[in-house]
Amino acid sequence: MKLVIANLTAVTALASGCLLAQDADVLRVYSSNGVRVVLEDMQPQIEETVGKRIAFEFSTSRTLVERIEAGEAFDVALLTPVLIDELIASERVVPGSDMGFARAGIGVGSRQGTAAKSVGTLEDLRQTFLEAESVAFGANGQSRRTNEASFETLGIADEMRGKTRLTGAGEAPELVAGGEIELVLTLVSELVRAPGVQFLGPLPPEVQRYIDFAAGVSVSAQDPAAASALIEFLSTPAFVAALRETGLEPADP
Repeated sequence: MKLVIANLTAVTALASGCLLAQDADVLRVYSSNGVRVVLEDMQPQIEETVGKRIAFEFSTSRTLVERIEAGEAFDVALLTPVLIDELIASERVVPGSDMGFARAGIGVGSRQGTAAKSVGTLEDLRQTFLEAESVAFGANGQSRRTNEASFETLGIADEMRGKTRLTGAGEAPELVAGGEIELVLTLVSELVRAPGVQFLGPLPPEVQRYIDFAAGVSVSAQDPAAASALIEFLSTPAFVAALRETGLEPADP
């Protein structure tokens, strides 16, 4: 009986998703977790601008590309530039519709209420990592390469290997908030408002790398004009101000 209920639930969810994708009054936007907070903050203004309701799907950029390549319907993709280029090459995003709009650095967080450690210099960061019992970051996120490279630069890759936990999309901050993991490494924009997590600071410039974000219109967008209007909104002064308030920066001109 449990299996039947589970199957019915899955079918219902799939059907609801299909209906939503076919709803002409809804713009379906697939977006990286890295820009989730600013998009949710600005959703009313975006909807007013494009004249449609917005249905966001948030995950890692790579996970969303895999879903798109599997045939899921979307109207706008907000991912990393490399993956937007991949979707253009595979004829899933309209060539020339793409636009860079934001970037985010990598930061460190710990559980709210614990003693705040310093991460402002390479030596501070190195000491904080070595003293930590555990560190978590996403296995499939765009920041993983930067995190692992920082361990190499600090000369502590071997020490960190045994206490690093790779997680699913968005799980690392939750593990830190719950006290299961001591430190989280992820995009600053995912840390500044994470419940139960205190933001210790960005990685020092010597090991910092930025993750860029770009937008593109689906070749099968139900309303290409509305999809384009959404992308244009991402460069407005109001949106740029919201980027800065949520730990992001506007894309380099």
